[in-house]
Parts: sequence; structure tokens; C-alpha cells
Amino acid sequence: MPEKALRMTWDEMIREELGPMVPYAPGLRASEVRERTGRSSVLKLSSNEHPTGPVPSAVAAVRKAAPHLNRYPDGSSDALERRLSERLGVAREHLVIGNGSNEILRLIAQAILRPGDEVVYAWPSFVVYPMVTQMFGGISRKVPLTSGEAHDLDAIAEAIGEDTRLVFLCNPNNPTGTVYARDAFAGFLERVPEGVLVVVDEAYFEYVTDEAYPDALDFFDGERSLVVTRTFSKIHSLAGLRVGYAVVPEALASALEKIREPFNVNMLAQAAAYHSLGEETEIARRARENADVRARVTSALWESGADVIPSEANFVYVRTERPRDVFEGLLDEGVIVRDFGTAPALRIGLPEARDTDRLTAALESVTRRLGGI
Repeated sequence: MPEKALRMTWDEMIREELGPMVPYAPGLRASEVRERTGRSSVLKLSSNEHPTGPVPSAVAAVRKAAPHLNRYPDGSSDALERRLSERLGVAREHLVIGNGSNEILRLIAQAILRPGDEVVYAWPSFVVYPMVTQMFGGISRKVPLTSGEAHDLDAIAEAIGEDTRLVFLCNPNNPTGTVYARDAFAGFLERVPEGVLVVVDEAYFEYVTDEAYPDALDFFDGERSLVVTRTFSKIHSLAGLRVGYAVVPEALASALEKIREPFNVNMLAQAAAYHSLGEETEIARRARENADVRARVTSALWESGADVIPSEANFVYVRTERPRDVFEGLLDEGVIVRDFGTAPALRIGLPEARDTDRLTAALESVTRRLGGI
């Protein structure tokens, strides 16, 4: 073995771009909080999961597929892709299925970015955007949200420069739950130069009730540099199976097919997602219930004096100068929310309707103990 190889350190072997990166930190598990508080029942509202399980037909499909797990899944997700094509009115050549939409975001960055390329996105927003940017040698250009915690599309457009290769938009935005309007989005697209790819992350679009919300698929023509990503992890309750999809220009779809992992979407995920797509009535019911719970929780927070941002997602964003105190106080009540460390805010997922009073009671208790949130 060469002497130089024997002296090489791990710092020399591992790509330097990975040095400053911080691994994704999931929220606390319910089991951890049960052990800590002694409570038998815990509300886990930290990961934006839908509070109820998958639709019955998806569960039945998983049971039916389970005995065949000795076989590899369909490497092309053929049945799911066909059903998505029919439901969305999009040619199959424009569809990419992924191990959650997270994988697709990473694949897009891998296919598009070269070292030194700039990536523009609002901040705070989905933590994966800076991660995939740094992973492939890109440079982040973070654009602050407005005072109302929403995307400033004019400022994002102005931040696009000669070295910009990619723009991420999260609509509704995670973690704030805010949306931008259709007219603003249309005007933004007109300002984006050729050679800049716009990726619209619509993980929470099914929860939106704002009539001005722009469905990004309405702007997709297969020619312009526009991608729309979505997921089955939220309203379809398949977070544990990891399956998402994207609508992309055909040339990009071909590139992503070259670099995705073989058999990247497992057999159970494909079956569950396929059958979930046939449950429009239940999905619509879930969206209505979410809107009702969101209104109740938002109202309770406002009444307590909390600085809560109006949301269009399945969570609410609460600005507070005491995020850690409120986080710990809610843990003592058996409620897990998302703490952003140095950010003066908390994100609170929405529970089932039957657990709404429990959440609001916990918030009231913490408010009394702390003298406010």
C-alpha cells in the first residue's frame, strides 16, 4: 500500500463540502416523552404528520403485498405512475417517483448543480434546501421572509444572479404555513431568466383553502424550467413508507432516472400510494377537518395573546421570545412540538379533532405558568 495512503486522514478523504453540514435532526419520539413525563398518552405534533392512519384501502394493499417482500419492487413504479398520470393529466414522461419528495429534491440538486452554482430560496423554509445545496457544492442565497412570514417573490426574483442555477419555493411554506398568491407567482415566473430551474415544493397543497393559492401544475407546460414536487407523507398518512413524486420537464426526468437508486420506492409504498389516490372523498374530508382544527387552534392561540401566523397547512407557526420554555412546558403536558433552536418560534402540528381540546388546554396551562407565550 502506498505510504501516502497510510497517512491520509478522514478529513482529507471526505469531501470538504460535508464538513459544515449538520445531520437532519428529527423531533422527539413519543416513547421518549412518555418515559420522561410518565404520561401514558402523548400528542406528537412535531413532524407535520397527518394525525390519523392511512386510508383503509392503502392498509389492505400493504397487507396483500407483504407476503411478497422477498421480491424486489417494480423498479419503474409502473402502476403508480400510470395512475398519477391519469389523475394529474400529465404525460408519464414528465413524472418521477421518489423515496419521499426529499429524495427527488436531492436528485434535482445532484443533476443540476455544479460547484459554485447559486441556489436561491426563502428563509426560514424547508431545511433540505440548504442541505442539498451544500451537498453538491452550491452556494445558498437565502432571502428573508416578509414581516408576515411569507415568501417575498419580488426579493427572490431580485436575488437571482448570473450564477443562479436553481430556485426552491415552498408553498405552503414549511415551517410558517404561509402561501403566496397566483398573480404574484405568475409575475415571478415571467422574471426568472432562462437557465434557472424553479422547483415548487407543494408537500402541503391539499390542506390549502385560500382561493388565491396557485396550483403550480397549472403553470407547467413541459417546456419552461419548472418542477412541482408533492408527497404522500402528509394528508395521505404514508410518512412511514416514504413515497413522493414530481412533475418535471422530460429532459430532466431522463437525467433523474440515470442517477436515482434502483428500486428506490419500495413495494409497500407503491401499493399504498396507488390505492390512496382512489380515496378523493376521504382526502377531501381530511382537508375539511384540518381546516376546522386549524381555525380552533389559531383562535385559542390568539385569545391567549400568542403571536401566531395564519396558516394554510396542517401546522401553525408561533413566534415567541421564549421558544425553549414553551417547548419544555408543552412537553410536561405531554405535547411534542417543534423547536427551532435559535429561531424565536415554535411549529405546532394539528391533532385530530378529538384531541383539539387537549392541545388548547395544554397551551392554556403553559400560558398561565409562564405568564404568556
